[in-house]
Amino acid sequence: MIILISSCTKFGKNVTIKGRVVNPITGEGIPNAPVVMYRSTLDYPSGSKRVKETTTDSDGYFEISKASLSKCYLTCHVTEIGDYYPIGWEKKDNVPLFDAFTISVKKGKTMHADYYAVPYAFLQLDIHNISCQGSTDHFVLYAEGTQVDMGKSGLMIDEMGCYQFTASDHSKVPMGARYYRWEVTKNAVTTIFYDTIYLAEGEYKTYTINY
Repeated sequence: MIILISSCTKFGKNVTIKGRVVNPITGEGIPNAPVVMYRSTLDYPSGSKRVKETTTDSDGYFEISKASLSKCYLTCHVTEIGDYYPIGWEKKDNVPLFDAFTISVKKGKTMHADYYAVPYAFLQLDIHNISCQGSTDHFVLYAEGTQVDMGKSGLMIDEMGCYQFTASDHSKVPMGARYYRWEVTKNAVTTIFYDTIYLAEGEYKTYTINY
């Protein structure tokens, strides 16, 4: 027993992380995703060394443990197993995030953290002024965020006159709901519209706005 206690003290406290790599839209786990633990070190140019790794099971669950004196970090390399849009860690147990994709591991306890990612879909915009009143017509389109990232919003299009636009190809975007707002000004009257579209995994969709 004395030897065991000495060994634990020498090699550091054990760290254990349990969680799931999951599509937050469907609730489905992502199998075979690599989950990797790193520790800080000055011996490597990157400043960190890979010390332990595992992969998620058929339902996306994982558990990883390691005895370490150094500070450890956890990442998930979900893009190595398919074409996924990585959202990042959904932290639990008040664990600090260095960024969305790197989570600090607490020593001496079991912590819980889930990693979110979604597959892609494909979207093409098709916009037409079908009742043009002249050069003073004004069309403004805003992205109001998506189901997986409400923070990514802003001005997309700001055009005057008889505006017509069809994207040359479908753009790769995360699956799920996308929220739009557009403003149309004709004859000095501005009307505001809102719409939500949903794209399933792998779906190709053309979104048309006739104004």
